[in-house]
Amino acid sequence: MNKKITLLITAAFILMTGMANAGLTGTYYNLSDQHPDMQRWITGLDQGYVENSLTGDAPTLTAYGASRVIQWDWWNAAYESFTRIDSDADLQTNFQSGWFPTNDGLSGDPYHFAVKWSGSFYVASDMAYTYHMSSDDDSWLFIDDALTLDLGGVHGMTSTNYTVNLTTGWHDIDIFFAERHTTASGFRLNFFSDLVPDDAIPEPGSMILLGLGLVGFAARRFKKN
Repeated sequence: MNKKITLLITAAFILMTGMANAGLTGTYYNLSDQHPDMQRWITGLDQGYVENSLTGDAPTLTAYGASRVIQWDWWNAAYESFTRIDSDADLQTNFQSGWFPTNDGLSGDPYHFAVKWSGSFYVASDMAYTYHMSSDDDSWLFIDDALTLDLGGVHGMTSTNYTVNLTTGWHDIDIFFAERHTTASGFRLNFFSDLVPDDAIPEPGSMILLGLGLVGFAARRFKKN
């Protein structure tokens, strides 16, 4: 069989697999109401907790953040409850209010939890892209390990549009979320690019990104661990 035809068939198969799993990998962590950072005072939007660069598995506290947080371990493996792929539709609409996904019988369940979402996305051309994110409570969004959006603090549903200059091709996305109170919880992400869950692209691999009207080739990204 012609090598070009073989490549296209392989790419189409990967595309169908990717479409079925479109979204982000969400790792969920369950914390009890005895954790010193849970049931804290309501701060409202409180920015500046984390450094501008992501250098490990979780954001690094700034000096200001260290004055606001007692035990910065919300995404520690000891608290891990489950992992799943959250689809684009889930992220856009299904977590907007009354969202308490972890319930393992801990003190205070189903309240007090954290999520880390990770994956990749592809953009069609060099330009400024505008997205929308909301959260109740804290959330921080990193693109290519750079802090892009800061919605830190214990607060009600807080929404913002943000614009980021991106070059054509693949980019990493990491989102850190925490719900630290009992009154409400919610998250929403409208992301106008093709999201692919962490480790969903095989190596070596290639795919046709029909959703963007483009043909692109990509290798699996390697996460920071």
